[in-house]
Amino acid sequence: MSVPCVIFEDEYLLAVNKPAGLNTHAPRPYAGEGIYDWLRHHEPHWAQLAIIHRLDKETSGVIVFSKTELANRALTEQFTGGSVRKKYLLLTDRPVRRKELAVKSALVRAGEKYVARPTHAGGEQAETCFHVVRSSSDGTLVEAEPLTGKTHQIRVHAAASGFPILGDTLYGGAPAARVHLHAQELTLRHPATGGEMTLTAPVDFSADTRLTLRSALIDSRETNAH
Repeated sequence: MSVPCVIFEDEYLLAVNKPAGLNTHAPRPYAGEGIYDWLRHHEPHWAQLAIIHRLDKETSGVIVFSKTELANRALTEQFTGGSVRKKYLLLTDRPVRRKELAVKSALVRAGEKYVARPTHAGGEQAETCFHVVRSSSDGTLVEAEPLTGKTHQIRVHAAASGFPILGDTLYGGAPAARVHLHAQELTLRHPATGGEMTLTAPVDFSADTRLTLRSALIDSRETNAH
């Protein structure tokens, strides 16, 4: 069995590198497994995992699950309290005119997506800091640090700043094989020891998403589908 890459595991928590194209959990019956369901069903010692936070289906990268009630309480408090530091990487094919950029806006639901509005306009307040890592013929790689944890906030703020994420057609990005957004790093305190720990997932935007999902979800010894 090819397990999604385990970044860290001890008796309190499990961190894995979620592939793009896989939900955090099954959104509805018969929709197929999310990574949470897959992990619980494929390893007996993961049967009691609990969801602490979520990543969009289109986003790859670090996701953390708790394994005990103590860890569940401690980690949930950190995520809801905003003390967890998060860093993402995104790729865009549009010019990014400033090397450093901080975006603060209200996010308002508009159908299946969100739009950015002035902070006094109501809605969910969101703030994201962007930093250009490098530019090449493939596009510009940008680090994004969300200071709040609102749905789609990095995607909305990147698009509103003129550099929608490659593959994120919902927010004006050019079509691509995947949404090029990756949760690279989480920094939090261990639920038992209180020590600071940073969990990092390497990014490979060039990987074939379909093959990555297949290797993670299908045991070649138990299928003849090719």
